[in-house]
Amino acid sequence: MQLSRLKSKLQRQIPAFGVWLTIPSPLTARALAAQGFDWACIDMEHAPTNPAVMAEMVAAVASCGTCAPIVRVPSQASEWFKWALDAGAHGIIVPMVNTPEELRKAESLCRYPPAGKRSIGAFFAPGVFGLRGPRAMSDYVERVSNDILVIPQIESVEGAINLPNMLKEGGLDAVFVGPYDLNASVRYAQDMQIQDVLAHIEKSAKDAEVPLGIYAPSGAAVGSKVREGYTLVVAASDIECMASSALENLDRARSESRHHR
Repeated sequence: MQLSRLKSKLQRQIPAFGVWLTIPSPLTARALAAQGFDWACIDMEHAPTNPAVMAEMVAAVASCGTCAPIVRVPSQASEWFKWALDAGAHGIIVPMVNTPEELRKAESLCRYPPAGKRSIGAFFAPGVFGLRGPRAMSDYVERVSNDILVIPQIESVEGAINLPNMLKEGGLDAVFVGPYDLNASVRYAQDMQIQDVLAHIEKSAKDAEVPLGIYAPSGAAVGSKVREGYTLVVAASDIECMASSALENLDRARSESRHHR
C-alpha cells in the first residue's frame, strides 16, 4: 500500500520526494504521479480546487499504485478534513498550525473515536486502498485509518516558537515548513532572522525525532534540503513543470527555426 510505503520511509528517515498539484485536474495529477514520486499534494489552500475535483484527483494519484495522495486543506474547518479523508486521502497537511490546541483539533478530525472525532462515512476511501466487499468499510476503519498522516504546517513565528510544545504531544507523522509565509511572518517580527527560525524548527524536529518536510523551489534545490535534515520534500510542481517545459521547447523551436531561414 502507498500509505504504508510513505509512512515507512518517513519513520526510517528516508527522503520521500513529492509533487505539488495546483492545477485542478485529475488528468495532470495522474500524469505527474505516474512519474515515480513518493507522494503528491493536492493543494486546496491556494488553488481553485473544489471537493469534487479533489476527490477525483485523489483517486487518480492513488491509481498509479506507488504515489500517496496527500491533501492540503484550505483551513482547519472540519468539513475540509471530512471531504479529503472520505475521498481516500492518505494524509492531511494542515496550514497555519500555531498552537498545541490547534494541532490536537486537527489530529482529532483525522481519527475515529475513541482516538478522535472523525465522522464515519468514508464510502469512497476503502476503494482507494484496494478494499472490497461487505467488510471494506470496517477494514478501513479498523486497519487503515489509524495510519492516516497528520502533518501540521509551520509557517509563522508563533507556530515556530510553539513547535517544541506541539512535539511533546507525541505521535506526529511529520512537520511541514511553509517557507514563504514563514519568511513573511519573520519580516514583521523584531530581532529575528529567517535562518535562526528555521534552525529552531529543524532542531526541535530532530530532537523529537519527527520527520521534517518543506517545499523546495526546484529539484536542484532538494539536495541541500536533504542535507539539512528534511525528508518529506517537494521536488516539483505541476505549474512549474508545465511552464518550464513549454518555455524550453519554445526557445528550442525559435532557435531551430533561425537555422533554416
